[in-house]
Amino acid sequence: GGPLFLLLAKYYTDHGPIFNLSFGPKSFLVISDPVMARHILRDSSPEQYCKGMLAEILEPIMGDGLIPADPKIWKVRRRAVVPGFHKKWLNSMIGLFGDCGDRLVDDLEKRSNSDKPVIDMEERFCSVTLDIIGKAVFNYDFGSVTKESPIVKAVYRVLREAEHRSSSFIPYWNLPYAEKWMGGQVEFRKDMGMLDDILAKL
Repeated sequence: GGPLFLLLAKYYTDHGPIFNLSFGPKSFLVISDPVMARHILRDSSPEQYCKGMLAEILEPIMGDGLIPADPKIWKVRRRAVVPGFHKKWLNSMIGLFGDCGDRLVDDLEKRSNSDKPVIDMEERFCSVTLDIIGKAVFNYDFGSVTKESPIVKAVYRVLREAEHRSSSFIPYWNLPYAEKWMGGQVEFRKDMGMLDDILAKL
């Protein structure tokens, strides 16, 4: 056992930049060549290719958002986010990233000088990411870097669940009543309920 990307790296070394990967009844065409990727992402119609496992994993988290959306919804959503790639907006976001990064650095300095200098950097990075998303998308300051927040812990657990699903050979989350009897899925549903309530208020 190990992360799925290590297995994919091995297959890339053994078989080259394009190979077929089968998990039970499902089969995936894995592409690592930039020219092939460009053909799929830029030169082809979205209807020609299925997003596959990624869409299945993200659908419970993102609904029909941009990444898991079908081609019809994707076209509408893609046009809506185009202004977000304007140079002025990107420059503004760079400033926001810098401000949140400065806040993280200040917090790390305080923690390093405290009686407990051991710092969970994964949690710190998750916190600053949440602050950036909050300000950039919702114009809301979660303040996750400077104070402990149950929101951060919920987001962290949801992301870990998504990571775990991406490396699972079996879609255990689709088993009947999984959200009622599987401990991890019960917690996942609670976390998603909390995050949905927060987003609804924003």
